[in-house]
Amino acid sequence: MTTSELSVPVGRLYRSLRLPDGTAALVIGVPAAAALGAVAVLHPEWWRALLAGAVAINLIVVAMKWPRAAAMATLLWLPFLALVRRLLIADAGWTQNDPLLLVGPVVALFLCYRIFVVERRGLAPDRLSKLVVLLLVLAFFGAFNPFGTGGVIGGLAGLIYLGVPLLWFLIGRELGERRTVTTLIYAVVVVSVGIGAYGLFQTQYGSLPQWDVDWFQITGYSGANLGRTDSGEVLHRPWGTFSSNSEYSGYLAFGVVFALAMLYHRRPALVLALPVLCLAIVLAGGRSVVALTLLTAVVLTALRTRNRVIALLVVVLGIGATYGVALALGEQIDRAANLSGNAAAERQAGGLLSPLDPDESTFLGHWASLLNAMGDGVTNPVGEGTGASNIGSRVTGGEEDRETDIDIGDVFVSLGLVGGAVFIAIIVVSFKTVFGRYLRGKPDPLIFAVAGILVVNFGQWLQGGHYAASALMWFLLGWAAKPSPRSLREESERREDGRPVWSALDPRRLRRTRGTGPSGASAATLARPARSGLPDSRPVDQPQHSG
Repeated sequence: MTTSELSVPVGRLYRSLRLPDGTAALVIGVPAAAALGAVAVLHPEWWRALLAGAVAINLIVVAMKWPRAAAMATLLWLPFLALVRRLLIADAGWTQNDPLLLVGPVVALFLCYRIFVVERRGLAPDRLSKLVVLLLVLAFFGAFNPFGTGGVIGGLAGLIYLGVPLLWFLIGRELGERRTVTTLIYAVVVVSVGIGAYGLFQTQYGSLPQWDVDWFQITGYSGANLGRTDSGEVLHRPWGTFSSNSEYSGYLAFGVVFALAMLYHRRPALVLALPVLCLAIVLAGGRSVVALTLLTAVVLTALRTRNRVIALLVVVLGIGATYGVALALGEQIDRAANLSGNAAAERQAGGLLSPLDPDESTFLGHWASLLNAMGDGVTNPVGEGTGASNIGSRVTGGEEDRETDIDIGDVFVSLGLVGGAVFIAIIVVSFKTVFGRYLRGKPDPLIFAVAGILVVNFGQWLQGGHYAASALMWFLLGWAAKPSPRSLREESERREDGRPVWSALDPRRLRRTRGTGPSGASAATLARPARSGLPDSRPVDQPQHSG
């Protein structure tokens, strides 16, 4: 793909000047660089916009030639987005409406433009994609809800948190392939180890760097408070390179799941990351992440049996054994946590051992918040606007958003009954598709890893401020749920014949189509996607799993 094929104005400007090769770049580039340098020196408050523009432009240029590389680079940039914003506080000040927040959405939109407009690939070839596109459409129109929280501006800002993650599903479905996913998984584990070590330094083995102190004081981030020591010193929960403790611990949980997935398939190299990651998660103070990580370990153990009956039995026994250990050793664990003098360990022990005690755990509070949100979705079917359940509503300086801390509740609040029902359908179909493909096909550690993050990230799939974790999960889900060539061929046959889905089970039809494969003329014709004629518009590789 070239600039001319994308109709980029800069490319047309170069040709219109009709200067020798390289001269146009010199004539335009040198004055532009000088002007930008002068702006950077004279106006430090513009640094954020300049950096955002530089990063976005470079990623878009990469995406013109290597879209998979641009997608991976963006997904690995997002974990450090909040840290970069904090590093600029001393010289450029702080702003809530930071242009750096737009880098990820801009790259995602460009990749979708290239995939679906320039290359004209199918937008929703399967059931899960149709549900995702439907939810994306509802989120878009919800931004213009005349009665929405934060108005139209707040609704459009809310699309960054509710709509952009869904774009990464479509990008992952079209650009994801085994080499990309493998590289991404290993890179995430390495990155999560570094982030976990930084989080431990923030609270356990060091002190908060000045840029973190500045950010904490400016924003008044209350979610990081653990209490005070006897001397009056404030105790903090770590947030690593992120803007919240919940995304920090959730991203580390991704690293644990990826390491376990590789270990369960005889690839033990990543197991070296587990000590740092597990320690960082426990000392992060997030009880829900610890509980979900333990549950994910049980579910992955069950899934590895590749037998539905045995897997169900393993899950029941695993949960029962965990409860038995907590019941038998709960007092000793609680006493040890209290004697440790570590506020995070005390918080973890109290909440996990007494989940139904409102003095020790917030579980009942979250559950009540979820039920209230779903009830509001029923009474207000159109919802309160796309920005109502995330910080998009704060862009205009209006009323506060209403976050329920669970994405299902957030979607019911923002998009009402229809949006909430569609999102629940997406969750059900996602689990069915990913788990089913692992059980039916050959043991695939990559599909296994994606199944794990669906569990460990449950309740946070569309969490507003989780810029990195949400985008990564939806990208991997898009790849793992990509329909196989066989399923696409069968769906094309059903659509062309005008028969309902269940007609594929007709024995006479099965006998007629038996033996037809990719080498058959009709099958090849139906399976071959449309070509746009562009150099890079060939179909991407399909994941190596059965349909």
